[in-house]
Amino acid sequence: MPMKLFAQPNNYKTHKALIAAKYVGLEIETPGGGSAADTGRIPVLQTDQGCIFSSSAIARYISRISRPVGLYGQNLLEGGMIDSWVEFCTHELEVPLMSWVLPVMGVYPEVPEVTACAKEDVKKALAVLNNHLLHYTYMVGHTITLADISIFCALVDGMREVLDAEFRKPYGNLMRWFNTCLAQPEFAAVVGQVKLCGAAPKGGAAAKPAEAKPKQEAKPKQEAKPKQEAKPKQEAKPKQEPKAKAQKEAGGKKEEAAPTPEELEKMKKDKLKKVIKEGGKRGVEIEGAADMGGLQFFCTAVDLPDGDLDLLLESMKAMNHKSDPTEEERKGGSGHIGKMIFSAGVEQLAVVAYVPEAKQGELSCQEWLEVVLNNQSGEMKSKSKDVCAGIVKANGDKGIFPLKIREPMILEANNFLRKKGLFPEDDSDDDEMVFGDDDFPSM
Repeated sequence: MPMKLFAQPNNYKTHKALIAAKYVGLEIETPGGGSAADTGRIPVLQTDQGCIFSSSAIARYISRISRPVGLYGQNLLEGGMIDSWVEFCTHELEVPLMSWVLPVMGVYPEVPEVTACAKEDVKKALAVLNNHLLHYTYMVGHTITLADISIFCALVDGMREVLDAEFRKPYGNLMRWFNTCLAQPEFAAVVGQVKLCGAAPKGGAAAKPAEAKPKQEAKPKQEAKPKQEAKPKQEAKPKQEPKAKAQKEAGGKKEEAAPTPEELEKMKKDKLKKVIKEGGKRGVEIEGAADMGGLQFFCTAVDLPDGDLDLLLESMKAMNHKSDPTEEERKGGSGHIGKMIFSAGVEQLAVVAYVPEAKQGELSCQEWLEVVLNNQSGEMKSKSKDVCAGIVKANGDKGIFPLKIREPMILEANNFLRKKGLFPEDDSDDDEMVFGDDDFPSM
């Protein structure tokens, strides 16, 4: 007999329990409606043995049902870490983010002073998450846990309503993690599609352009048509009219006009410039992470190459570029650190491995990449002692999708390093996933 969850189906807190239930294979029924009359003010999970109330308690209970799934970690330490992040999510992220989002959603009137403070607190919380996710694929361990589910659900409304593209820009690691979670079928089945907020959210000022429309309605002066006699200038447009007609006849598809070779070359150079900039910035981040954690090898993903292997090789070069400490904005600096970087595109996943000369006695670049590629039937494209590159082609029939296989392959790359004793074990005393109150702002 399925359990019954009396809660508002579209509330992000309810989603935490429903996603966890998908992972553990638990069948849960929810009321048809979503009003307080149907669900009550406090969420309640009805089981054969009794009832559990409050969204956090329900999510924790469901997550503990199946130990092998690991939503509550694989040991006591991971369980404690998950609790730490769940508490962080509740107090440091949800409170300020909902103070910003709910007025935009029309739940209650906006108080500008509260919104301004909420935005600053959200920035601090996202910075903590982004810094943590520089080192880790998931919040705790190497698989999805309740920590990921809780933080993801808390972010969804914000991603849809207020966290526009400009606001999200500094949080590349967080967005990589968010998209990874969203790609999981258990998440997608509950939250559906998440259309990210594109432009800055409009508040009350959005009504002002509409109020200004009376000025546009006052067009009697144009009806007098005093300037219609000056048609010689207008008649000089016959060359433009055929183009407009051609576009209409082609269904308005401007894309049919192929870019010129000059335009293609400019697009290519602009793309390469952005890839190099991303790689240089990531190189500085990797250098800092290695210095803090004592890591000599690092696995991570980059976005801008979009699965293009040549661009990914350029990204690796930018990461390894010798950093100039006198530069205002440092770039590269991680040439002494072994790396494997991944980039997912529509047609393929590109992978580049790098092992500096000083570490080639400890690790073979070719062997490292071959093991990772073989995990998904990939193909080696180039190889040398220090840099090897390969791809995994997308194959829908075999369930191979670049974005979906990227994280398991990163995990495989790290596991290979562990077997060689080149990557810290989960239970290492140097594990940096243990945080104290001083690590979190406003806590």
